[in-house]
Amino acid sequence: MALGSPRARETVRRLQADVTSGRWPVNSRIPTEAQLAAELGVGRSTIREAIRSLAHLGLLEPAPGRGTFVRSLSPVRDVLSGFAAEHTWGDILAVRRALEVQAAELAAVRPDSEAVAALRAVHQADLDGTAGVERGRAPGQFHALLVELSGNRLLVELYAGLSAAIRDGLDRGAIEPGEDAAGRQDDHAALVAAIAAGNPQAAAAVAAMHAARDLRVVES
Repeated sequence: MALGSPRARETVRRLQADVTSGRWPVNSRIPTEAQLAAELGVGRSTIREAIRSLAHLGLLEPAPGRGTFVRSLSPVRDVLSGFAAEHTWGDILAVRRALEVQAAELAAVRPDSEAVAALRAVHQADLDGTAGVERGRAPGQFHALLVELSGNRLLVELYAGLSAAIRDGLDRGAIEPGEDAAGRQDDHAALVAAIAAGNPQAAAAVAAMHAARDLRVVES
């Protein structure tokens, strides 16, 4: 079926609506082609083309052998990612730190109990090894949700674009994890506690410490 057909365009529209509505959180894996085809009543080839179209917008990212992941709730991500890629890896990580510190502080100003519970659940899934995200790649679902809790949509989109550039740096071997899994999980636990306690200063301090050692530029 041609992508320009009414049914194909409707498939793209419905999948994009599922992404932008937050049905699937950023960095989560969407249902399989077969599941989506059954849900929408179209062929798998139509689903495949729709996913490719949304990937071009920066909303989705197919990962061969792992599935397709949500990378942004808005098409602006791809533009921001391209802009970030024109700067040094050190500058990118520095801006990431600034965004995460601001997000953590905002999230702790008036913490929402349901949002904190969701953040705690993602942290627990990471501890259990059941988080639905790609292992060894960052920023992951915990970080994306942390930024979502800021309530600042511009900050969320800036972070999504920056995260895409960081994933590229990890794939290229230009950026690498700076601490082990245990250290990362301890930092995440401290962030959850500070936000749940409604302590913006503590949340910002923990976020700054974590971002400073979570990822590092590989020396050439």
